[in-house]
Amino acid sequence: MADSHVSIVFVNWNARGALLAALASLHAHPPSTEWDAVVVDNASGDGSAAAVAHHFPDVKVILNESNLGLAAANNQGIAATSGQWIVLSNPDVLFTSGAIDALVDTLERHPQGCFAVPRLTYPDGSGQPSAGDLPTIVEALRGRRGRRMNRASASPTHGYWWYGWSHDEERQIGHGAEACYLVRRAAVVHIGDQDERFPLDWEGIEWSRRAQERQWEVWFCPSATIVHEGGVSVRQAQRRWILSSHRGMYRYFAPTLPLPVRAGLAAVISVRAAAKLAVSVADRRIYARSQVRTGLP
Repeated sequence: MADSHVSIVFVNWNARGALLAALASLHAHPPSTEWDAVVVDNASGDGSAAAVAHHFPDVKVILNESNLGLAAANNQGIAATSGQWIVLSNPDVLFTSGAIDALVDTLERHPQGCFAVPRLTYPDGSGQPSAGDLPTIVEALRGRRGRRMNRASASPTHGYWWYGWSHDEERQIGHGAEACYLVRRAAVVHIGDQDERFPLDWEGIEWSRRAQERQWEVWFCPSATIVHEGGVSVRQAQRRWILSSHRGMYRYFAPTLPLPVRAGLAAVISVRAAAKLAVSVADRRIYARSQVRTGLP
């Protein structure tokens, strides 16, 4: 890694506390080689940018006047950095000792490797599913039901997410969790930037598919551990996330289907999105009633 230069890109929206903790963990556990970091702030209203400038003056901040979405902001961060390796990260992560070095080592040993995905854990130390196959339409539509079916499968390394897998083996995968992962800049030059038609969700899966269509590989790295809280920004705009996720699902699968089938897929995904929105509204009402009963703030 002596000649490696690593750039770390954070995309942030109203996650001030988590972002500052992530940057602190990065400074406590940096790569062992030259590195730089940039925060692309998607018009946060919580003072995130000012806090970063105050506490971490070595970190470059890009201020967007509006929320451009995750893919566009990732592309901004990639364009604003010069590292041959790029870590794309959510703000709600904590880096651990040697994690970034392990990701770089993985791609250095696999010259066709485009992305390296770490092992994710929750703050309590339990594991998060971090790897899987590129999804089929049926798997995507099944969602959580598909997760239960995968747990019962005889093969733990099969399906959209590998829920039964121990995540202790370095191996080639279809796609990985996008909370934090390493990208080879030379591969980006070949496959292109993230598709900005996927502003939130499915952008990483589409990128992984496009990379593999061009003979690049995605690797899982068990020796790199990243702590991921999850949902810090999404919880603030759950309705927007549900709609964006379902649009992304349609845009991912539609180009592979005949035109007459696309209309049917659009209808099915629309019904699924409506059901998800209804559940989301019901959950918020239940939470609000519980606050009244318990007197919680």
